[in-house]
Amino acid sequence: MSPAAIPLRENRVKAAAMPLLAKLVFPLSLLAFIGVYWSLLGWWFAIGITGSVLLHEMGHYLTVRRFGFKAELPTFLPGFGAFVRWTGGNVDSGVRAIISLAGPLFGFLSGVLAYLLYRETGRQVWLAVAEFAGWLNLLNLTPVSIFDGGAAMSALGRHQRTQILVFSLVLFFLLHDYLFLILAGGTAYRLSTHDVPAEPRQGLAVYFILLAAVNGLLSWYCAHQGYSFFRNL
Repeated sequence: MSPAAIPLRENRVKAAAMPLLAKLVFPLSLLAFIGVYWSLLGWWFAIGITGSVLLHEMGHYLTVRRFGFKAELPTFLPGFGAFVRWTGGNVDSGVRAIISLAGPLFGFLSGVLAYLLYRETGRQVWLAVAEFAGWLNLLNLTPVSIFDGGAAMSALGRHQRTQILVFSLVLFFLLHDYLFLILAGGTAYRLSTHDVPAEPRQGLAVYFILLAAVNGLLSWYCAHQGYSFFRNL
């Protein structure tokens, strides 16, 4: 066998193995995510919060696919969350915003599902999952680059950003949830930037506000049902 044949064979093995490894990232990272939270917070909460994060990410994944772009199944990072890799050239800011906001929408639905399980079973763990889901998805609306709200805010003009800022402050004074102050602070920062689109999307501003409202209210409501995840850590 010539020396040149060895690297060639290794390249073929790598080429054959890469698709398999790519397919294994989703299930293996999912199991690792469950395992970390199982060791910290118990089996049922681990299943619940993993399901909530999975549904959030599937919102991104399905919406990306609906617009005809390529996407990979979610990759989970224990202790941090998860993300979906996707590709699309010259994506309109409005489309990118819809893809970004699909996560908090599906995440909210996961919280509602957890709350319904609580009502059906009486198990406090599902109430905790519902509260955490609302909190996590509200946090994800923070309009900075690492969160879903960052991309969504890029489709909004100064008028729409001001609406979100005022709304966030009103909800903070009503619900006393400091996440709304974080949302307001991030929005105030985005008002000072120069990334305003030529054609702002008022409908997306309403969508953004509604998602913040329902996720914040879900977290607040569950926390006032006699058991709070954050007070019982």
